[in-house]
Amino acid sequence: MSERKSLLEWFGKRRESVVMSGIRDHVRAVGDAASELNKAVTALCGSDPIKAMDALNRMLLSEQEADSVEERISMELSKGDMEPKEREDLMRLVRRMDFIADWSKEAGMNLQLILEAKVKVPVTLWSHYHEMTIELERAAKELRASIENLGINEQMAEKHSREVERLEHVLDELYFVTKKEILFSDIDPRAVFLLRDMLHGIENAADSCKDVADIIHILITSEAHKVR
Repeated sequence: MSERKSLLEWFGKRRESVVMSGIRDHVRAVGDAASELNKAVTALCGSDPIKAMDALNRMLLSEQEADSVEERISMELSKGDMEPKEREDLMRLVRRMDFIADWSKEAGMNLQLILEAKVKVPVTLWSHYHEMTIELERAAKELRASIENLGINEQMAEKHSREVERLEHVLDELYFVTKKEILFSDIDPRAVFLLRDMLHGIENAADSCKDVADIIHILITSEAHKVR
């Protein structure tokens, strides 16, 4: 990588490389997983468990695709000509992105258990979860826009990553509102147990979005302060 000056330049110069193509595929699959989780909760707001299960099945496929793409990127990086530090930074970015899909799956699996156990959850409570999954889907989309701009338009990449951080703060507030709603509800204890774990999954997915945004911010800031 002697001819390159930074990882951001690498993003700009090698956008058609196998790795860059893989990163685009990865962030898309991760975003799809978050989107399908939101569709599942949306279906429950409309009291449609069959539609919710269909969305959860698609979410699992997206999460599996994200895992597969992450593995492909790792293999390509191991045989590439990138310097160890740049390779490490890139893999950290990809792994953190993968956590978003992993935690979305965690939330979705707990939702699936609620449906399989046929425990009743009030639509008003699903509405709180819906507010959260809407913001999670938005955060994943902003992250995708940020990554698409790396190496092309750092200002836009920074703008989208900052929006991810704002959305994470919104999700933090929704988290406690939803937790309070569960605490004061009169529902099946089995549902309480699973809803708590589902809430935990959504919050961690949002935290992972922020982690990726922070990595992007560090990359951009480091580049801006580099001595030429």
